[in-house]
Amino acid sequence: MKKPRTFEEQTECIVDTLLNDFLGTTLLVADWNLRCVDETDSGEACSFDVAIIAGRLRMLGDQFNGELEASAKNVIAETIRGQAGAVLRDTVKSLSQAWCAQDSSLAYERAFLAVSVKLLEYVARMAPEMARQMAAPMTNMINGNNAIREFVQGQGGWAIRF
Repeated sequence: MKKPRTFEEQTECIVDTLLNDFLGTTLLVADWNLRCVDETDSGEACSFDVAIIAGRLRMLGDQFNGELEASAKNVIAETIRGQAGAVLRDTVKSLSQAWCAQDSSLAYERAFLAVSVKLLEYVARMAPEMARQMAAPMTNMINGNNAIREFVQGQGGWAIRF
């Protein structure tokens, strides 16, 4: 089995796990072993447990239960039109900035991850068929955001405690 080693592979694995959890489906993530132990460059063992990481991200998102229904409806509508990537990126950015403005102690990157998880959860509840179409754009959005990558990696990778 292929173990998710890169940041991109781990992100995809986490997004798929969250999606399957929100949709209540059996966990099937490509050909990956969802619990793997790798070694870091320093030779130390580094555990990547996708279930724990997804759980932490859900808890993070639950801390910010702001009104997301209208945003989720917009994301669904744009996903239907094939524009999920752009609207998802803009919505997550806008909501993250708004949450940070309300709480000056909240790091933007933390808000970004929380909003991403909550939007996926809302879409999965409101339009499960659209949620699957959001997985790739969400994975690409996270992987393509250098600030988020640096935030996650700066705290030890995806195995961090949020």
